[in-house]
Amino acid sequence: MTTAIILLNNCTFIGNLPMALALCIVPFILGWLAAWIFHKVGSLKSTISELTTDNGELNAKVSALTSDNTDLKVKITQLDAEIENLGAQIKKLKNDLIICESERNILKSQQAKPASVMFAGAKVKYDDLEIVEGIGPKIAQVLKVAGIDTWLALAETSADKIREILDAAGSAFQMHDPATWPEQARLADSGDLEGLKKLQDELSAGKE
Repeated sequence: MTTAIILLNNCTFIGNLPMALALCIVPFILGWLAAWIFHKVGSLKSTISELTTDNGELNAKVSALTSDNTDLKVKITQLDAEIENLGAQIKKLKNDLIICESERNILKSQQAKPASVMFAGAKVKYDDLEIVEGIGPKIAQVLKVAGIDTWLALAETSADKIREILDAAGSAFQMHDPATWPEQARLADSGDLEGLKKLQDELSAGKE
């Protein structure tokens, strides 16, 4: 009888083994899942905290850069205004210069000129181109036709330009050298007749 009861109990235990195993394994799996989820949640919270910190730093940098950008825009606006102001001043100065030059030319043209001057012991008509060593009546006429009819006009004309005028006038004028004519005319126009006489004496001495 006892033996029969033991066998019966063994059979009952063997029949409930899967249930017992299930009751042991399921809590273990659930516990492991809960621990894993807890670990993951903690890791995610740490990551979120780091990202929040980084986002705050980035926002601070963006704010600083925005402020710098605003300052630069203000400075650019100020510089543009200064450039515009300087441009206006330069334009005004250029206009003033043109007006001054015009007034100077008017005053110069209005200055009374003597009818004649004494040069080398002889009376010479003012603005007579023949006062220049190397210029005779024919060359003086050629120059006047070209628009060079005063000492000032001759002084402001380059020797190369005078050479072109002479060449265009014909072969009879090509032998003349106008290299010193503008300088002689400048001395005459400025009233430095002594300097003109000295220069002409040097030119004459150089030909001997």
